[in-house]
Amino acid sequence: MKRYGLNRVLDIVIIGAGPAALSALHAAKQAGLDAVALDKGPICGALVSHPTYMRWFSTSDRLELAGFPLITMEKSPTRQEYLKYCRAFVKYFDLKIVTYHEVIAITAEDGLFRITVRDLFGREGVWQAHNAIFATGFYDAPRPLGVLGEDLPKVSHRYTEAHFYADQDVLVIGGGSSAAEVALDLWRNGARVTAVMRGDRFDTKYWIDPDIENRIAEGSITCYRGAEVVEIRMDEVVLVDATGKPVQIANDFVLAMTGYEPDTRLLESLGVRVDPETKKPALTENMETNVPGVYVAGTLCAGCETNTVFVENSRDHGPRIVAHILARRKSGG
Repeated sequence: MKRYGLNRVLDIVIIGAGPAALSALHAAKQAGLDAVALDKGPICGALVSHPTYMRWFSTSDRLELAGFPLITMEKSPTRQEYLKYCRAFVKYFDLKIVTYHEVIAITAEDGLFRITVRDLFGREGVWQAHNAIFATGFYDAPRPLGVLGEDLPKVSHRYTEAHFYADQDVLVIGGGSSAAEVALDLWRNGARVTAVMRGDRFDTKYWIDPDIENRIAEGSITCYRGAEVVEIRMDEVVLVDATGKPVQIANDFVLAMTGYEPDTRLLESLGVRVDPETKKPALTENMETNVPGVYVAGTLCAGCETNTVFVENSRDHGPRIVAHILARRKSGG
């Protein structure tokens, strides 16, 4: 595996290799800065974990990076099309990315950041840089249910495709857009679907709402509102309904579409201020934290408010950060 920049002091090390990181890498290269991105998985690893046949809500022009054309069959790209686009972006601009190397520690010493990384075989290496950009997103840390049985093999916090669940009793937990879309996809592909949510309605896209509500109204999908799962068993799930009454439901699989929480431990180890409630790092208008030289880009900026920052409104984070680094260097700061 390639280990770009391991034996020299870099201008920037970026932790993560998603769209925000690619945008930052491109901006750094255009500015003549020596930059490398490190990721524990492949390029855009979080997107790989999205549903196999997902199509983006944003249109192609809103997902382009640095003006590099994104050509798609329809107005919005599929997951496969966007992954191919990101690979082409990296290759065309010859961006330096070290994949399958997980950052396990970062320290500040003598004006440099030392980033310790471990590869798939347990071998460690240390990259050094004047600046560090965190672009790790939030998709690696699903929000736990905190109930007995959550660790059973039939429980998953991720959804790939419906084929695995055809002719099975599936419980979908959550009241967000993902839960609604997953429930519909499962039903349309032959699963027997029950949805359970704490609220009274799905918080989803305007064109999804009538679809899911009509399927519930006609009895195609069973829905428990104002309810909560209290235990997951091998062949059933126990929940408490809106009246406080316990209900047992026959069940083969549980899909917990309960959202994600960002992992901010590395940031906090450097002394970066992170709000304990929202998990948002404190940032300047230049995306810099309270620790000089440490920046945050992409969806990690939103903390737990994961529905507020997307590719289309974070693709300028990298150029903004690079401009600030250049300005500080010019001023001698």
